[in-house]
Amino acid sequence: MITAMALAVATTALAAFTASGASGTRSLLKAAMAQLFRSYEVNTGLIGGSWWQAAVALSTVESYAEATGDTSYDAAITEAFAINSGGKFENGSNDDTAWWALAWLRAYHLTHRYAYLALAETEADYIHQDWDSTCGGGVWWQRDPRSYKNAIANELFLELTAWLHNSIPGDTKYLAWANAEWSWFSHSGMINKDNLVNDGLGNDCRNNHQPTWTYNQGVILAGLAQLYRATGNRALLTEAERIATAATSHLVIGGVLSEPCQSDVCADQFGTSAQSFKGIFVRDLKVLAVTARTTQFNSFFRAQARAIRDHDTSAAHQFGVYWSGPIAGVTPASQASALAALVASVRLP
Repeated sequence: MITAMALAVATTALAAFTASGASGTRSLLKAAMAQLFRSYEVNTGLIGGSWWQAAVALSTVESYAEATGDTSYDAAITEAFAINSGGKFENGSNDDTAWWALAWLRAYHLTHRYAYLALAETEADYIHQDWDSTCGGGVWWQRDPRSYKNAIANELFLELTAWLHNSIPGDTKYLAWANAEWSWFSHSGMINKDNLVNDGLGNDCRNNHQPTWTYNQGVILAGLAQLYRATGNRALLTEAERIATAATSHLVIGGVLSEPCQSDVCADQFGTSAQSFKGIFVRDLKVLAVTARTTQFNSFFRAQARAIRDHDTSAAHQFGVYWSGPIAGVTPASQASALAALVASVRLP
């Protein structure tokens, strides 16, 4: 179990942490992780009360451990698995299932425990059941009844299947699925003329021109990076860098990442879901940058960390949803999201 003592003394590895980045960011990481775990529920094994955002938060814990070497919070991985794996982390939304599958795949690479890899495979197979020929291919967002061919469910399926291929020696099945996903997605029309990804397809199977949420720009980057690792096709990196450049140009205010609409009415259509989006983007941009061995986004990573540190950090090391301030809308999701951006700013390529 994650004990109060563990939360209080999770400092050993960070004391020796010499990764690049400002020392202020490194010390803030330690304090902010302790704050995040004030929302950890021992009875559920989840961080916060949202099912899919708990998976995203767990991925933040995992990326934190990867970046810092601090494994003090890794019990959250084993406890979430032990408490919830009987349900196989599946529900009626394919994106929810995929967020958990990616968390388990990352956990496998962190711990080398085969059960996590096996569960990620199970979830990929489950999602693939919802691939059909409507709109020429792709997986559905909702399962029963099937509805909405959208960007996020398909981007997640691309990342998951390509990463599974890269994790399983001799695999051919997941690579075939990943190639089919990208072939379909790249011709679907969801990538608009500005090289940004809109939310999905309408009933006419055309781009519905709904907002270009930051996470829709992010997950595709990680998916293309994993598919590049699988195939060696540099055109995939070129496409990913094109989307990343567009996002870091169009979805910023004063250099700080922002959703495409800031009004409460616009953002509230997602409730607190949008509070996770920006951290997902920055984490997946880091995957692309490391894979492509490019430094072109380093100033962007540093700018996000600086904004969070200087304008979005309370005296209790809480982070709100607006990285350039004011500190508002503090939730476990906003905390994990900003933490993901801070983690991404260290050990830059």
